[in-house]
Amino acid sequence: MAANYVTDQLGRVLTTVFTDYRGDASIGGPEILETTIDLSIIGSNTTFSNVSSRTTLPNGGLGLAAGDSIDVAVLPYNFQVQAVQFIADTNAPTPDIIPTGVQATGAAGTLTALTYSLGRYLVSTADRATAITVGAGVQGGAFTGSATTYASAANLITASAMNASALVYTAGTDYLPWINTGTGSIVTGTQAGVYVLRLTVGAFTGTATNLKTGKFRFRIAGIAYNI
Repeated sequence: MAANYVTDQLGRVLTTVFTDYRGDASIGGPEILETTIDLSIIGSNTTFSNVSSRTTLPNGGLGLAAGDSIDVAVLPYNFQVQAVQFIADTNAPTPDIIPTGVQATGAAGTLTALTYSLGRYLVSTADRATAITVGAGVQGGAFTGSATTYASAANLITASAMNASALVYTAGTDYLPWINTGTGSIVTGTQAGVYVLRLTVGAFTGTATNLKTGKFRFRIAGIAYNI
């Protein structure tokens, strides 16, 4: 199973959360989260026990490899995800950075195509590598994590060009069940869990084997229900 990188080289957690819902007017209304990740600072720490320790880039300093994943945001429970957008805008006032790749030797490599998947999981608050389950008794029904809920092997780069920003999930809605410890709690022993948005690096085309740099934005839109 590929590593799930959650901290940068200083051990800081690379996760953005929704702000608290404030007032009844926010309940049942649209909420939008936008967050940015920078691949050049993602370290090889994978658990919260390593927070504040300095590490190298993943895979011996080469960067992310095919199959590696990053949890880029914490999603609130009792939330109905309606659209997810993976943005690479090179024309913005502070433009996103086109990803660059390196070969296994560390030398620069060509990257003529790159795919990715976007999904969501319910994971342990301790390490995010442990999947947590929600039973059928919870509000909203049972939940099953998936790496491809919002995008499956989608093309980020084709023929050395960045693809235009596009919504990657528009059909239907995705409900993240309410966590109710009285009826169908989050259960793997007694561990707590959180919902996360997960990016998984897909197949490379070209001589590159790893991603060394790149800056991307993610926008998640949906409806907040009473929590």
